[in-house]
Parts: sequence; structure tokens; C-alpha cells
Amino acid sequence: MHIVSLLRATTWRELAGLAIGALLLASIVKALAPDSAKPLLHHAGLALPLLLLMAKDIAHAPQAWQRLRSAHAARAPWHAHVTALLPPELPGLFKLDRLLWLGCLRRVQGQPLPVTLPEGVALTYLERGAYNTARAVVFVALLLELPTHALLLHLFIKDPDALLVIHVLGAVAVLYTLAWVLGDRWHIGAGRHVMTAETLHLCVGARVEGTLPLAAIARVEPVDLLLPTWRHRHGVARSETLVVTPFDKPNCVLVLHQDAQVDILLHQVTTRLPQYVFLYLDRPALLAAHVHRMRPTVSMPC
Repeated sequence: MHIVSLLRATTWRELAGLAIGALLLASIVKALAPDSAKPLLHHAGLALPLLLLMAKDIAHAPQAWQRLRSAHAARAPWHAHVTALLPPELPGLFKLDRLLWLGCLRRVQGQPLPVTLPEGVALTYLERGAYNTARAVVFVALLLELPTHALLLHLFIKDPDALLVIHVLGAVAVLYTLAWVLGDRWHIGAGRHVMTAETLHLCVGARVEGTLPLAAIARVEPVDLLLPTWRHRHGVARSETLVVTPFDKPNCVLVLHQDAQVDILLHQVTTRLPQYVFLYLDRPALLAAHVHRMRPTVSMPC
């Protein structure tokens, strides 16, 4: 049961990273192993990532069965039944991918982002953050990627067909990354959350969107530590936290009431907010001051 709980707490993105790491580790071990063991290590290296993903899928089988029953009860079309069996993160990733490509197209066309947030106190996160700097670094790195491939790959790969395949894959990866970066920047727009008299509207482009009632916030605290250190110091499990930032390290945390049940859209998947929601804000004291005025008995200034 502990393994099942651990698999459920591990996100699909984290598990995919572990699977890729296992594949790379198996490749290194295979290269160093004697020739007699290489066939066995080859099959084991391919099987290990698949076993990890299969174990994660089995751990979530009860939820998938419940989604399938709900789709059947609602007389949903056949493709909805297929989607119900998939991890929710997978359809969400496809939707996020489509939105980012559309955002890239609209940014290239110069179309402005429609204003969907209500009027209220703007809690910005781009003015003092490093998101725009990181975006520029990504652009420079991507522009250097293709010339580096062209100059260096032919020194190691002599097969012209294999070289062509690698160049095509590299160009596609660069194009995809550029599209995602441009699309993400278009969706982020002015880069702000908005606080009204009763709610906090969270918005980080197409990645995060949702409305959090102020009544659900027990307090606001500053964060000046790395998240693993903060979790260890406060005895908080990783599954009880959520980071809502475009790039920067969080500098404040919303501590929600234990009975708060608030859902937001995270990477295009409906997700229940955990008790601790970490934010990066240009002016975290502004949020803390407003929450303190609204709920002076439960809020703490940053």
C-alpha cells in the first residue's frame, strides 16, 4: 500500500523524468558492461521505464474505472470513454500543447491577449522576476543549438541517413520549444493575479487558472528558503504543496484551511488545491496586507 500511495503521489511528469533517467542509466551501464551482458541489459533498459509507467497506471486503476463509469452513465461518446481510461494529465497535455501553439501563432500575428480577469488589485509577477530573462536565455540557447549540431555531429556520426534523422529531430525540437516559449509568453500577457473583495484569481497563462475564495485562506507567510528545506523544516509532505509561478522561486505561501475544497485548472487538468500554495509575487506584502485587512484574525503579513 505504501508503494501504491507513493506512485499516486508522484506526478506523471515526475515519473516520465524518472523513466528517462532510468533509460539513460541503463544505456551507460550497457556501454560499460562486457559484450556477453549487453543483450540482457538492452532488454532490461527498455523494460524498466515501461514497468514504471505501467505501475503508475495500475495504481490509478480505481480512479480510471470511476471515470469510465461516469462517462457511461452520462452517455458520453465513444472517445470520451477512451479518454476516461487515460491519465487526466495526458489529455491535459494535448490541450495545453494546442493552446501554446495557438498562442505562438497569435503572438506572431501581433494579436493582443483578451482580458478575462476581473477588476481588482493586480498582483504582478513579471516586473521583478526573472521570467523574461530566462526566456531570452532560452532563445539564445536554441539559436545556437542547430549550428552546434551541424558542426559537431558529423564528427561522431558517419552514417549520412542517421545524421539526417538526428538533424531533423533536432530542428523539430528547437521549433517546438520556440513555439511553446512564445505561446506561453502570449498567454501570460501582463503577468498578474487579481484580488477582488472576496476572491483571489490565480492566472499563469495557460498553465494555471482558477479562483480562490479569500475565506479559504488561513494565513499568508513569507518564504525565504528552498522548497525542500521549507518542507523539511515545517514537516510538510510534497503532495500537500503546489507551486504557482511562471519561473521564479516562490517568495510567499498561502496556507489554506484544512477543510478548504477549491479546484483550479492546472496544466489544463482540474486539480484540487493542497493546503500550501506557493506563489512568486513582485510585491508579496501587497497580498498579505489585503488578506490581513480582510481577515485580520487569521492572516499574517509577509
